[in-house]
Amino acid sequence: MKQRGAAVIMALFIVVLCTLAISPLIWNLFATAKTVSVSAARDQTLEVTQSAVDWARVILREDARVSATDNLTEPWAVPLAESRLSEGLMRPNESSSNLTDKEAVVTGRIEDAQGRFNLRNLGLDNSNRAVWLLAFAKLCDLLGVSGAQQKALVDTLGAMYPPAPASPPDKQVSQNQVRLLPAKRWQEFDNNDGVDENTWSQLRPYVVILPDITPLNANTASAELLYACIEKLGFPDAQQVVARRERVPFKDLSDLRAALNPDIEIQSSMLGVKSDYFLVEGSARIDEALVRTQALLERKNQRVYVMWRQ
Repeated sequence: MKQRGAAVIMALFIVVLCTLAISPLIWNLFATAKTVSVSAARDQTLEVTQSAVDWARVILREDARVSATDNLTEPWAVPLAESRLSEGLMRPNESSSNLTDKEAVVTGRIEDAQGRFNLRNLGLDNSNRAVWLLAFAKLCDLLGVSGAQQKALVDTLGAMYPPAPASPPDKQVSQNQVRLLPAKRWQEFDNNDGVDENTWSQLRPYVVILPDITPLNANTASAELLYACIEKLGFPDAQQVVARRERVPFKDLSDLRAALNPDIEIQSSMLGVKSDYFLVEGSARIDEALVRTQALLERKNQRVYVMWRQ
């Protein structure tokens, strides 16, 4: 009887030892399978976000075909609400509850990049730099950005975009000033080049940096930016202009002039009603994998090009 009990105890002991020995292997197999699953889902999600950028390109190309202006009443300006891709691909009489891939979700929006202040306009190679400097100072004063921070940004942009060789000597970059590589995104200034976190937060919703010197789109710019770029315009008047524009978008600059007091002049080189550059923001989620993407698109000659994507 004692021998039988000892045998049972020994058998249990061996089972426990085997369990302890095998448990790490089982856990490793589970972790490996989970990693492979998440990696596959992430790869699929990356492909979905690429499709979202392609969708934005199609929308903007079609808009250029049918419209001579860009404003916030057009289809490209309507955000893409959270959408389940699998629901859009259902067969007739198929229920979403029967779908195995119903966790494929995408969201996105297109923003007119020329509805923001283009910091590229502050480069030393811009012949109209003086008026853009005044507009930038007016914007910074409205937002409470310090003079030191304004100067840090202006100096940095001057080093990124030095004057053309034919410019007068007084506009040439100092020999002691190091030329910087041009920035592609405003985010590259974050905590760099003397731009502090507070300035980053204040300016981020209103500025962008584009490959070319561009006018501000009066149909999509905020009241803050219209106030900054129209010299004698007060902020309450800028808000009224935005309210009027929401009812009837501007077809040309003469419509904008009609919305202003007669004594207010506008710089035609600073303002327009059509855009060439657009920002795309989107996210895609498949199972547990979530990918966010940003892209800058250029629309040119009825085609839309991806300038950068991250």
